[in-house]
Amino acid sequence: MNVKDDAMTETPAPAARSHSRIGIMLLACVLIVAIAVLAWIRLRVDSGEALVPTADLSTEALDRRLLIAEQQVARLEQERAALQQRLGESANRTNLLRDEVLGVSERAALIEDSVQQLSRSDRSAMDSLRLNEAELLLIIARERWQLSGDLAGTLQATELAATAINGLKDPQWLTLRQTVTRELAAYRGIEADPRAIARGELDALEALLPQLPAANSGDTEGTPEPYGFARLLKALIRIQPTGQQTLIAPAERQAAQTALALEITNARTALQLRQSAEFKNSARRIDQWLLRLYADGKALQERRQRLQQAANAPLSIALPEAGSTLSELQRLKQSVTP
Repeated sequence: MNVKDDAMTETPAPAARSHSRIGIMLLACVLIVAIAVLAWIRLRVDSGEALVPTADLSTEALDRRLLIAEQQVARLEQERAALQQRLGESANRTNLLRDEVLGVSERAALIEDSVQQLSRSDRSAMDSLRLNEAELLLIIARERWQLSGDLAGTLQATELAATAINGLKDPQWLTLRQTVTRELAAYRGIEADPRAIARGELDALEALLPQLPAANSGDTEGTPEPYGFARLLKALIRIQPTGQQTLIAPAERQAAQTALALEITNARTALQLRQSAEFKNSARRIDQWLLRLYADGKALQERRQRLQQAANAPLSIALPEAGSTLSELQRLKQSVTP
């Protein structure tokens, strides 16, 4: 075993010696190269040749370099001037753009003002149209009320005027809306027009007349002549009815009925014109003709009584609110007119 170990230990000796020789050879090569480089440098130094090339310091070279430098400076100056010009142009364009933006803003503001003015003008024009419409309707309502006392027509015209007034947008017409509301309430609070009641009584009377029996006449025409003492008594004594009515002979009845119809027509005309005194006179004459033409019965008494009540009632209705909206509207229109 010891012999083998000694053999194995002695085997790497040639390899170690080989590596030592290679290292010595490499070191020798490096030394040779270093010596050659040093020799080359020494040779160049000794021959006066510069290791690094030196600049040309001759006058021509300096002039040439100066000229090139001046040209570069001039080019740089031109570039600077061009750049400065472009900066100035950019500044000008910026100012123009700013002015345009400001101009656009101003134009937008002007357009907005114009739109608002147009809106106000349109609203004002619509208000003017509604005011004119309401004024015309209120004039119609006033005339129908004052001239004919037509409550239904007056109420309808006032309601149409109220619709036009309620469409006004300007707050300055608020009081006008309140006024027309009060006037409408006053018209609607009227239960019945006295003239309409009186016309209804005349219509009822005319419808009743053909059904009434005629009054007995004191004329004995068509009856046989009495004889003897009765004939003598008739010649001496004439019997006539007494009281409020004077009976109509049959020959005069048609004319009396025509006169009654004329009195009824006169009464209607007086109602239309609100002539209370004339209507009372016509009602009184109608009552007289009724007593003379027709037999007094319950139906006739009722018609006469109701006609007398209608004649005694006032034909005009005191309504302070009538026409108040029209007066208020005309006053407001004058106050807002420039």
